[in-house]
Amino acid sequence: MDRARRNGSCKFVSVVGRRAIHSTSIEYPGALWNFQRVCESKINMKTLSLFLAPLLTLVLCSHWCFAAQPDAGDGGIIGVGEWSEPVSDADGQTMRGRLLVCNDRAAASGHARVYLELEHVIKGGWTSPVEVYYDINFGSNALNLELRDGQDQPVPRTPFAIRAPMLQPCWITLPIDATVRVRGDLYHLSSNPKPDGLQILLGSGNWLIPTNAAGDFYLSGTFTPPADHPSALKYHVWQGTLKLPKVKIPPPKAVKAG
Repeated sequence: MDRARRNGSCKFVSVVGRRAIHSTSIEYPGALWNFQRVCESKINMKTLSLFLAPLLTLVLCSHWCFAAQPDAGDGGIIGVGEWSEPVSDADGQTMRGRLLVCNDRAAASGHARVYLELEHVIKGGWTSPVEVYYDINFGSNALNLELRDGQDQPVPRTPFAIRAPMLQPCWITLPIDATVRVRGDLYHLSSNPKPDGLQILLGSGNWLIPTNAAGDFYLSGTFTPPADHPSALKYHVWQGTLKLPKVKIPPPKAVKAG
């Protein structure tokens, strides 16, 4: 430590290497200016954080709002049906559902992706989770859909050869107020990589909407999960039939143009 006297006042100087750190700032305007700059910097950072906080909140809220919308992936949404009427079973557990139809992710593949959305609806008090046995293979009438044209006439089914194993049935567990989206078409069974039109391949039938088709088409039906399978988790197995409102499917030309 070096001690110096100047004009009757004392100052202490700490020497570290070649740098001197002074304990006073009255006699060194440069140090005071640096101190003021640090304070101003802290104030600016605080102001910036107060400005960015609501902006970040707005961005996150927008993301969550858009995330709540059906996401069709790279292919895009063709149509979204209305929610069905809520249906309560004998135990008071309530469900509702709706259909979504999307383009396939592979460009120009011509295969429609069909989704079933299920919601465990709050009705009354807080309830325990429910389970749904999900089997959409051929021979199962759980997801029974039908395609109709603009005049409400059934569209004939298109026969095809099956060249792949069936999907494994599974359990779907829905806590209260939960929504789940599951694939409803048998995408893995198609033997035609690029059909001439839009192929809709379901457990209840196979349809091919020609490329030159005119007018809109409508897909609707029912969902009745089987109730004769015991739950491994011992949750309540929901029983009932959901009448799924129709979803509009424009002709393939209009879909590609969109």
